[in-house]
Amino acid sequence: MKVLHISDLHLGAKNLKLTPEKQSFLKSENSILVENLFEKAKEDVDVILICGDLFHSKSVSSKIKESFFKAVENFSKPVVYIKGNHDENFNFLNVPSNFIILDNTNPTLNIDNVVFWGMVDQSIYEKKFNETKTNILLLHGNIENHSDNDFVDVERFLHYPFDYVAMGHIHQYKVLNIIGRFYVYCGSLFSNGFDECGPKGYVELIIDGKNCIHKFVPYSKRCYRICECNITEINNYNQLINKINQELIIGHFSKDDLIKVVLTGYFEENFEKNIDLIVNEFNDYFYFEIEDKSKLKIDLEKLKNEKLSFKAEFIEIVESQNDLDDQDKNKICQLGIEALKGDDLSI
Repeated sequence: MKVLHISDLHLGAKNLKLTPEKQSFLKSENSILVENLFEKAKEDVDVILICGDLFHSKSVSSKIKESFFKAVENFSKPVVYIKGNHDENFNFLNVPSNFIILDNTNPTLNIDNVVFWGMVDQSIYEKKFNETKTNILLLHGNIENHSDNDFVDVERFLHYPFDYVAMGHIHQYKVLNIIGRFYVYCGSLFSNGFDECGPKGYVELIIDGKNCIHKFVPYSKRCYRICECNITEINNYNQLINKINQELIIGHFSKDDLIKVVLTGYFEENFEKNIDLIVNEFNDYFYFEIEDKSKLKIDLEKLKNEKLSFKAEFIEIVESQNDLDDQDKNKICQLGIEALKGDDLSI
């Protein structure tokens, strides 16, 4: 049996940093990508699992809902679903008959010798669990962080030898081995921000008896990516643009991606950065922003000559420390002056 394990589609989500036109474009593009995935799956996939957060909110547009459920209906084979924290209150009425929600009312789906389970009351596992069958559990939540509002305590499931646990909620692909059983986060199908960079996709699962083999398959057309660019040796605007271009080439950044360039390092006092102007140089990217974390290079020699100055006194104290080398003294002076000026420290 071949199964697709997907989760956290968050259909209808929008990035407020994008223009309304690009927000609309991205939402439509993601809907089309889901349609294409389901259409391709018709060839050789037997079941699709969705481990929660199908829609970003209950106010998702009727167009997006209709597009998704049409794709489910065209797939015709079972699409097994559990609710996530984003769609707990979503009203799943008049859905296609092959869209199967696992809950306490409908805790399992049996296909041949494979049983798909939802996160249901403990008593249901005790009554129905059959170790001779292949058992697949669907969960949505964080099983590592107790402080997460959606923490799931896996202790309640360890008594039952599930052959594969399909996870949702964490937006990165991740495999946890807990007493010899794989708890697999497939990650989100699409990225929704710079806090979840990297490739997004689904997990392909092959079930052969009690043997469950899985692999991650990248699918999202666009990724959120962060490029760090140290501008310490940069002296003018053209050098800065060339430096950013160089880092983008080295990192194989695509113009289809959503990119944040983080400027780091130190710049001279006479070097004026115009962030809007820099961003405009890269307007051929789908989305491009600059986060400036660079620091003004402090002229310690100039500060040492200030009269009645805490800064000059601080530099003098640091430079009198015989157990520090020149590099450490310069770094301590830089950080100390930043602190005295009330700046964020460059560490």
